[in-house]
Amino acid sequence: MRKTFFIVMMLFGISLFVQAQGYVDVVYLKNGSIIRGHVIEQVPDEELKIKTYDGSLFIYRMDEVERIVKEGGTFRRRVGRVSNKLDLRGYKGFVDVGYSFANADFDFFEITTTHGYQFNNHIFAGGGIGFQYFSDPDYKIVPIYANFRFNFLNAKVTPYADLRTGGTLGDYEGFYNSISLGVRFTLKNRTAINVAVGYTYQELEYEYHYHRDGWDYYYWDNHENVNALTLKIGVEF
Repeated sequence: MRKTFFIVMMLFGISLFVQAQGYVDVVYLKNGSIIRGHVIEQVPDEELKIKTYDGSLFIYRMDEVERIVKEGGTFRRRVGRVSNKLDLRGYKGFVDVGYSFANADFDFFEITTTHGYQFNNHIFAGGGIGFQYFSDPDYKIVPIYANFRFNFLNAKVTPYADLRTGGTLGDYEGFYNSISLGVRFTLKNRTAINVAVGYTYQELEYEYHYHRDGWDYYYWDNHENVNALTLKIGVEF
């Protein structure tokens, strides 16, 4: 009887061990990283500790954690590597500020906000609206545009290309086009800082108002082409 009990307990222990070998803890962080291992300690609303296959110990605040799940598979095969690959898919927004040095004294300050969808870590498409202030002459313009962007690398620091095309409203109306080359610096939680240099081309038409001796004259034959070197810095979220 005692021998039978011992055998049953031994088989039970082996079963638990095999089960433990068949599952690993997977921690998904809000910054896109994935850690596989064994959660050795978890304090609700405070922190967790996870140990990977190679013996490394990682400690994270719970507000950094998106979710924790279990995955099947051999412990040694599935654990041990921390994935630093980002997953940028989904809604994406940008806010940029810049200054453009243009021909014919048409220098201007610009702030824009862009929103759209990130299809993968490389391709983004969306649309945006902005505000431009020309100090000389004193004009205010609102560009509205479609935006396409491409990250060259799947990395935390990557060069990118950005194309915007649309039109403008306000004191000047006409065609708006901007192309930029920049560098994206990942922060955390899918946020980043973007620094870029670009070229902006605008065809601006406006109504000239002429007043003389109590008579008003209006005509639409004034046209300006603005070519500008643009420097930008922005936040991605």
